[in-house]
Amino acid sequence: MENIDDLNPEELRRWALEQKHRLEAAEAALLEKDRKLEDEERKRKEEEGKRKDEERKRKEEEGKRKDEERKRKDEERLRKEEERLRKEEERLRKEEERKRKEEERKRKDEERKRKDEERKRKAAEDHSHQQDRRREIAENIALDERRRREIAEKSSRRLTIQEYLESYHSIDASVPIITDPTQTTKGETTNPVGRLYPRRIIQWHNFSEKQEEIWDILSSSLSFSSQPLFPSRQAVEHDMLKIKPLNSEMALHDTQVSTVESVVKHLVDIVHKDPSLRSRLGLQGTVEFESHTNLGSTDTSLSYSLAQIPMGSAASGIENLEQPNQATHQKVRGKGNRADQFCIYSTSSHGKIPLVAIEYKPPHKLTQVQVATGLTSDIEPDRDVINQNGEGFEFASKWLTSAVVTQLFSYMVGKGIQYGYVCTGETFVFLNIRDDPSCVYYSVCIPKLDFEDDYETRLHRTAVAQVFAFVLQATRSTPPSQAWRNAVLNLDVWCVEYDDILKRIPETVRKEKRVSPYKPQRWKGFKRSPIRTRSRCLPVESVTRRSTSDDDTDDHDGDIPSPSADYVSRQKDKPATRQGTGSSKGQSSSSNQQGHSGNRQNVQTRPFCTHKCLQGMALGGPMDQECPNALDHGNKHISQQEFLSLVRDQLAVDLGDNADCIPLYLSGARGSIFKVRLSSHGYTLVAKGVQKVDVALLSHEEDVYDHIRNLQGIFVPVCLGIVDLIEHYYYDGGIFTHFLFMSYAGQPAFKFMEKAKGDAANEIIAAFSALHQYQVLHCDAELRNIVYDVRTRKYMIVDLERARVNPCQPLGTIGPNIQPQKEKQTLAKGRKDPFTQELESLQMSLSRCA
Repeated sequence: MENIDDLNPEELRRWALEQKHRLEAAEAALLEKDRKLEDEERKRKEEEGKRKDEERKRKEEEGKRKDEERKRKDEERLRKEEERLRKEEERLRKEEERKRKEEERKRKDEERKRKDEERKRKAAEDHSHQQDRRREIAENIALDERRRREIAEKSSRRLTIQEYLESYHSIDASVPIITDPTQTTKGETTNPVGRLYPRRIIQWHNFSEKQEEIWDILSSSLSFSSQPLFPSRQAVEHDMLKIKPLNSEMALHDTQVSTVESVVKHLVDIVHKDPSLRSRLGLQGTVEFESHTNLGSTDTSLSYSLAQIPMGSAASGIENLEQPNQATHQKVRGKGNRADQFCIYSTSSHGKIPLVAIEYKPPHKLTQVQVATGLTSDIEPDRDVINQNGEGFEFASKWLTSAVVTQLFSYMVGKGIQYGYVCTGETFVFLNIRDDPSCVYYSVCIPKLDFEDDYETRLHRTAVAQVFAFVLQATRSTPPSQAWRNAVLNLDVWCVEYDDILKRIPETVRKEKRVSPYKPQRWKGFKRSPIRTRSRCLPVESVTRRSTSDDDTDDHDGDIPSPSADYVSRQKDKPATRQGTGSSKGQSSSSNQQGHSGNRQNVQTRPFCTHKCLQGMALGGPMDQECPNALDHGNKHISQQEFLSLVRDQLAVDLGDNADCIPLYLSGARGSIFKVRLSSHGYTLVAKGVQKVDVALLSHEEDVYDHIRNLQGIFVPVCLGIVDLIEHYYYDGGIFTHFLFMSYAGQPAFKFMEKAKGDAANEIIAAFSALHQYQVLHCDAELRNIVYDVRTRKYMIVDLERARVNPCQPLGTIGPNIQPQKEKQTLAKGRKDPFTQELESLQMSLSRCA
C-alpha cells in the first residue's frame, strides 16, 4: 500500500470509502457468524430437549413394559394353576375311565366265555357238515378248472368252415348301426359329376344259383368242408374288437376290412393251397383288398414291370426329352379312377388283375329299406329316374339306388371290371356287367335276414360267404374284350352325385317309416348244404355236368363268361372256329399258307417266342427250331415290316373274347404291357402300349434299341418296332395309340442271383460294359432293371427309357441324346466319366444284394 500522505484528496476519499466497505463487510461477517452460532445453539438446545423427551418417553415405556411383564407373570402363574387343576381333573377322569374299561373288559370276558361255549356247541353240531362242504368245494373247483380248460381248448382250436362262418356272422350281426344325425358324417357339397350310366339295371335272378355252383365245387374237398383249417375263436374275437359303430364311410371301410375282406382273403388262401379246388375253380393266385386301382407304380419304370412277366404267359422318357404333364393323358369316359372306391386284385404270376370293385355307403346314407324298395324290379334310368319328377318314398329310393349303382357302374366300365358290389354294412348289392356293357345285373342280399335258422344253406348267405363266393365267381371270368371296351364308348353320361341327391330328397320322405319289401332269394338245387354233409361231395364230372337250365328268362346273355382257367384248359384241345374275331377273315388264307395247325391255342397259355426267332424275323435270318412256336411260323420268316403291317391290321379287328392281345396288368408311368400273338403266324411277344402324348418317348426308346441292334437278344430284348394302332386300345382308363413290340426278356434277376452269387454280378457287369461299348449310358443301372432269361441263361438289361448316347457316337438325328455341356466340363477337369461312375454304382448295388 502506498503512503496515505502521498494520496491526493480524491484517492484519499476512495481509500477511506474502501476502508469503510471493508469494515462493514467485516462487521457483517461477524454478525453472520454470531447468528449462525445462535442458530446452532438453538438447534442444540432443541435436540437436547428432544433427547430428554425421548428419554422420558423411553422410561415411561420401560415402566409400562415392566407393568406388562408383571401382569404376564401373574397370568402365567394363573395359567399354571389352571393347568394343574385341569391335569388333576384329567387324572380323575382317566381313573374313572380305567375303572369303566376294567368293568367293560370283565363284561367282554364273560361274553367271550359265553360265545366260546356257544361256538363249541355249534362246532360239535357242524363238524359233520364241514366234510361235506369241503368235498363239494373241491368238486366245484375241479369242475371250474375243467370248464376253463375246455373253453381255452375250444378258443385255441382251429375252426371248421361252418364254425368260422357262424362266428363272423355273429360279429356282423352285432355291429352297431348309427342313424342319429348328430353322430354321423354328412357328405360334402360337390358339383354333380358326369358318370356313364347303364341303359338297364336288371335283376340278377340266377345269382343264388351262381353262388351255389361255387359252394358245390367247394363241397368236393373233404378238408375244406369239414376239417378245422381256419383260425381259432381267439383270432375271431380279436377281429371283433376292431368293429366300429357304422357312422361314416371310414368306419364302414375299417369294419369291412376286419370282418369281411381279411376273412375272404384267408378263405381264398386256403382254397389256393388245395390242389383239387385250385384246379376246379381255375384259381391262378390269391386275392388282395386295396384302396386303389393302380396296376403299376407310376414312379416305376415300365420295363421293371415287364420284368415281372413269367415265362409261360423299356420306357417313360429321358432326362433331356421334355416330359409331358401326366394330366394331359387322355382318359376314357367315365369315373374310372376315383380314390374312394375300392378294388380287389388277384395276385398271380401274371401280376395284379382288378376283379371286383367295391363302393361303401354307410347305412345312414343308404338304408336297408331304401335299397329293398328301390331295387325291386328292372330299372331304365332314362325312363324311370333321370330328369323325372317323382314323389314319395318309392321314387326317392329308386333315385338313390340308381345313383349308387351308376356310381359303381361308371367306375367299373372305366376300369374294365365286370364284378362289383355296394356295401352298407347291413346290405349288399352285387353287380355284374356281362357281354353287353349297357346292362348291369344286380342282386340284393341282406345277410341278417338271409340267415334263416331253418334253412339248410343259411351259412352260404352270411356276408363273408356271399363275398367269398362272389370273388371266386370273378376269378373264373375272362377279362372284357376290346369290343366290350369299345361298346362302353356308346354309353351316355348322367351328371349325378350321390350326396347331392341325398340332400335333395326331403327329410320327411327319407325318414318315412316303411316296412321292408325284401324277400331273400331261395337257394335252389341243394337238398343239403355242402358244408354240412359229405353226401354232396360228388365226383368232378357230376358237378361240371350239372344242368344249365335256367328260369331266369330275362337273362338274354346266358351264363356269366367262362372262367379264365377253365376257359384256358378247354381251349387247349378245342378247334378254332375263327381267327381272332369273325371280322378278321382276311388272315385265314395267310394262316393256311404258313402252315397254321388249325388248332388255336389261347394266347394266355401260348409261350413266348425266343430272342433268336424274333431276331431272325427282324433281320431276315434263319428259323429257330428251338422256338416253341416254330411250327406256326411256316417254312420261313415273314419280314419285319410285314409283321408290323399284319399285327397292326389284326389289332384293328381282333377285339373279341378270344383276341390274341391281352393286358398283362403291368403298368408304369408312361405305358402298359400287353401280350400279343400274330394269329396268322404264331409270333408271340410283348408290346409296350402308350398314349398319344407319350409317342415321342416311345420313339426315342426304339431309336436306342436300333442303336444297339447287335446287342439285341444277347444283353437286351429284341425290338421289332412301333405301330400306330388303327383302332385305339382301351385299358385301365387309358387310350393307347401306339405299341412297341419286343421279345420277352425274363424274370426279375434277384430271384436267381442267390444261386449264381459271384457269377451273376460278373455277367451283369459284362452286360453293362457291352452297352457302354456302344456309348450308351443306361442312367438307371439298378437291379430292378435287370432280368434273367431262363431259356438263354443270361442276364438282360431292360428299361432303356432314360438311356443317353455319348456325343462321340451320335445317335443319328436324335437331338435329346446330345451330352450336356456341364458333363463335358466335368470330364475336362479329369473327373471320372459317367460310364465308370455307372459301373461303380451298379457294383455297389450288386454287392448290397449279395
